[in-house]
Amino acid sequence: MTTDDRRAIAVRLCYTLAPSMFFANRAVNRLAVHTALQQLAWCMSGTFFGVYLLRGGLAPSVLFLATAGVLAMRFVLRPLVLLIAPTIGLRFTLVIGTLLTALQYPAVGLVHGADATLVLFCVVGALAGVFYWPSYHTFFATLGDHEYRGSQVGVRQVLMGIAAVLGPAVGGVMLTRFGPWVAFGTASAVQTLAAVPLFAVRQPPVARQSPRRAYAAAWSGVRLFVADGWMISGASLAWDITVFRALQSRFDQFGGVLALAALAGALGCVVLGRFIDLGHARRVIAFNAAMLSTGVLLRTFCASSPTAVIAVALVTTVLGGMYVPVLMTAFYNLSKASPCSFRFQFAAEGGWDAGGIGVSLAAALLCLGGMSPQATILLALPAVLAQAWLLIRVYRVRPPSGPVRFEAAPSAPLS
Repeated sequence: MTTDDRRAIAVRLCYTLAPSMFFANRAVNRLAVHTALQQLAWCMSGTFFGVYLLRGGLAPSVLFLATAGVLAMRFVLRPLVLLIAPTIGLRFTLVIGTLLTALQYPAVGLVHGADATLVLFCVVGALAGVFYWPSYHTFFATLGDHEYRGSQVGVRQVLMGIAAVLGPAVGGVMLTRFGPWVAFGTASAVQTLAAVPLFAVRQPPVARQSPRRAYAAAWSGVRLFVADGWMISGASLAWDITVFRALQSRFDQFGGVLALAALAGALGCVVLGRFIDLGHARRVIAFNAAMLSTGVLLRTFCASSPTAVIAVALVTTVLGGMYVPVLMTAFYNLSKASPCSFRFQFAAEGGWDAGGIGVSLAAALLCLGGMSPQATILLALPAVLAQAWLLIRVYRVRPPSGPVRFEAAPSAPLS
C-alpha cells in the first residue's frame, strides 16, 4: 500500500467518522470555529434585537420598516466590497465584516426610539452585512469539499446549534439581570474573538476584473436567495414578536424558549446532511418543503397562549432542521463551480436583500392596516414552494450505477 493510498484511507475515515470529529480539511475546521463564535455572539444578543426594540416602544410596523431599510442600504452599499476585497484580500474583508458586526451590539443599546439612534444602528448593521456575508460564503464555498458538502454544512449547523442553545439562555438572563450594556457588550467581545481563527485560514484569490459570465452564472444562486430572503426575513421577526408577547415580554423566558427550540432543531442536521451526500436530494427537497409549509401554517394559526407558542416553537424548529443543509449544499456547490465564487456570492446576497426588502415592506403595510405580526408569517409560504421548485431544478441525480450521489447542476440560468 502506497503512502497516497494510506492518506486517502485516512481522509475517507475522517469523513466517515464525522460528525463525531472534525474534518481532515483544516480550513473548514477553522471556519467552523469562527462560525460557532459568531453564532454565539449573535444568539446572545442579535436574536433579541427585534424584541428589545419592541419593548423599547417601537411598533411592529416600524420594526419591519427598519429591517427593510437595513437591507436596502446593504443593497445600495454592496459595491463597496467589490472595490475593497480585490485590494486587501478576502481574509481582511471578512475580518472587517466581523468587527463591524461586533459594533452592532453596543449600537442597539443606544436606540431610544424611531430617531437618529435607530438610523445609526441600521447603518452599522448594513455595513457589517456588506462586508461579512459575501466574504464568508466565498470562503466556505471555495475551501469546502464538493463530495462532502452536505456533511460539512451539517456539522457547521451542529456547532451553530450548540451556540444557539447556549446563547439565548445566557443573553436572556444577562438582559434581565444586568441590562443591555452587559449583555450586548459581552456579545461584542465574543464577536471580536471570532476574528482570530480567520488569520489562520488560507484565503481564496479574488480576480480584480469580473471573469466572463460570472454574473450570468450566479443567476441560479440569486433566485434561491431571493426566495430565502423573502421566507426568512419577515417570518423570523414576526415569530419573535409573537413568542415574546406570549411570554409577557420577559427576556429570560424568551431566551429559554429559543434555546429549547435550537436544541430540538439540531437533532437531525448532520444526519440529514449526510443523507444528502448519499444521493437522496430530491426526496429530501420534497420532504423539506412539506415540513417548512407545515411550520409556516402552525406558526401563523397557533393560539397565543404560552403553552401553545412554546409547543409550536419546538415542533417547527425540528421540522425546519434540514432546511440549511438542503439549501446551502446546492448553493455552495454552485458557487464553487462558477467562474468567480466571490462575485457569485455578491450577486446572491443582492438577491437575498431584494427578497427581504419585499417581504418586510409587505409585512409593514399589513401591520399598518391592522393585521397582527403573527398573521404576516403566512407571507413566507409562497417562497417555500418557489424555492423547492428551484432546488429540484438545481439538483441532478446520476443514474444508479454504483453509489448514488447527487451533484449541483451547472450554475447557469434556470429559465
